[in-house]
Formats: sequence, structure tokens, C-alpha cells
Amino acid sequence: MTAKQAERPIGSGRKRTVAMLVVGALAAAGITGLVARGAAADPTLPPLTPAELLGKVAAAQVDGLSATFEQRSDLGLPALPADLGEAGDELGTMLSLLTGTHTVRVWAAGEDKAKVALVDGSTESSLTRNGQDLWAWSSSKQEAVHSTLPAPTPRPAGTPTSPATAIKDLLAELEPTTDVVTSGTGYVAGRAVYQLVLSPKDDASLVSQVRVSIDAEKFLPLGVRVIADDGLDAVTVAATSIDFAVPADSVFDFQPPAGVKVTERKAEAAKPDVKAPAKPKTSGTGWATVAVLDLPETRTDDEQAKVLLDSLPVVSGEWGKGRLFSTALVNAVITDDGRVAVGSVVPERLYEALLAK
Repeated sequence: MTAKQAERPIGSGRKRTVAMLVVGALAAAGITGLVARGAAADPTLPPLTPAELLGKVAAAQVDGLSATFEQRSDLGLPALPADLGEAGDELGTMLSLLTGTHTVRVWAAGEDKAKVALVDGSTESSLTRNGQDLWAWSSSKQEAVHSTLPAPTPRPAGTPTSPATAIKDLLAELEPTTDVVTSGTGYVAGRAVYQLVLSPKDDASLVSQVRVSIDAEKFLPLGVRVIADDGLDAVTVAATSIDFAVPADSVFDFQPPAGVKVTERKAEAAKPDVKAPAKPKTSGTGWATVAVLDLPETRTDDEQAKVLLDSLPVVSGEWGKGRLFSTALVNAVITDDGRVAVGSVVPERLYEALLAK
């Protein structure tokens, strides 16, 4: 019996832009939730249904904030082969962002001032928006990139006009594939929170639960916890401190240090003669969706890519033969005939999708 069977383990407008920034920071940090529980008992809060709680999140009004988030990931990534050379070092550096513990700091003021910084020891990578100016900064590379954002676009047709309508539509979309409940309370960064729990109905999903900690006063998400089907935390993000005072304007006034290389990047119009990539074929629904697509043609003399692929375990079946890339939350099969099937599902669902396509 899997952990998903029987009882699952625990493991509008200017102001709402701040709420969306917090959600984006949690996602950028890597998706989880450290629900900090101290010796004090969990807070007693007025009961709310999922629709009521999500409605309050959608209508949240916060003028600004300064917060620090801690992100922890244990995705079970396969070890890289030792003979990748410099390419292995670069890939290892990128993958390090998906493992271990990282600190993310967030500042926001209104709808057009925001800063997100990933702090790793003495180095910092940040993204700062001040009006139409956007700065990306890397202290380790001593590089800054400046972009000018386009003017805001009108609301797309069909966009829900009220939080209540948006929440109703969201829950209607989730209902066929997801159990959504409110489950208990707790504390994050010393603040009382509600717990919103999303559980996939399909046992083939590698996700057992997603638990979101929502501030009981401001109704901003303060933590997200993704639990894999083995009952272990795969990704956790939670605030360790938060202040809802509006930050000073100087926080968003990025000035490149003297001598730093600055790259100006302009938005380019889409070229009409460039074909969009083919959409992948899909099977399954919701959390158990599998995408199957053809791999683009690549150089056959890329020895490093071959070494990396050969390090993965061989799998085969009626669908053919290939290599399996497996993590706690995502599996992928790269076939010898140039296809790839990927999804947050057990490998057997990938094999079924390959047979069907």
C-alpha cells in the first residue's frame, strides 16, 4: 500500500500584486513549506472552507512587505557522472539550486516596485523592478542586465472580474482531479496560519500532498510544502521573518557598482517567419498528465550529452527501449527512437503514454 492509499501522511489591482509576488517568490525558490511549530499550541482560528479561504487570498490587500524565505529541496536527483569535465561543473552549479537549503529575500511596494534576491553565502543574485526598469544582478559574476518593461496590457477577454468568480472557476477546475480541504492551523515566522491541503486523486501521481500555509490576518501565502508519494518532503518554502511595512524607495533603486559590466537588453518583436514548436501530445489529466514529444535533432558528436544519457538506467517494453530519468517529483523516459515522455507520475504511466502515441 502506498502512502497515497489509506491515510496520506503529513508530511485586483495594485495591492493584490503584492500577494502574487509572494506566491511567485515561493515558486521561484523552488516550491514547499516549513510550518514552524514551537512549544505553543496551534492557534484557534475561525473555521473557513477552502472557497472562503481562497477568496480571502484573492482579495488580500497589502501595500508592501519585506520578508525572508527559506527553501529546502530533496528531489532525489541522480548523481552526475564524474567524466563530464567543465560541462559537469556548470550543470552541477545549476542543479545545486534544486537541492539543499537556500535563502530568498523579498521586498514589495505597490504594483511596480519589487525585489527578489537569492542569497547563497557571500554571493547574491537578484531581480529588481522599479517602475518600467528591470535589473538582474549577479554578485558572483559581477554582471548586471538592464531591461525596460513594456507598458501594461489591457485585461484579456474572459478574465474573471471578481475574486469570488475566479475562486469558483478554480475550484471547479480542480474538483475532478484534486481533493481540496482546509486542515488545521499553525505558525509560520511567528504568525498564525491556516493550512490549505491539495491532494491528487490519482495514485499514479508522484505528489501526495501540497500544503499551503496562509497568513490568518493578511491572507498571503507564507509557506508551501510539497510531499512526495513516499511521504517525504520534496520541496519546502516558508517565511522565517516578515514585515508588512512599505519598504523605503532606496531598496528598489539599483545602482551597478563601479566597474561592473552592464548589458542593455531590449524586447524584440516576435518574428512572423519563426515557427512555434510543436505542441506535445498528452494523455491523462490533472496531476497525472503525461506529455510525449519528439526530441529536436542534436549533434551526434556531443560526447558530454552521450555520457550523461548513458549514466541513466536502461528501460524497455512494448513501446521500445530508452533511458529513465527519475526524481521524487518528475519522471522522464528518453527513447532510443528520439521521443521523450515526461510527467509527475510513476514510470508505468510513461510507458502507457509511449504505447498510445
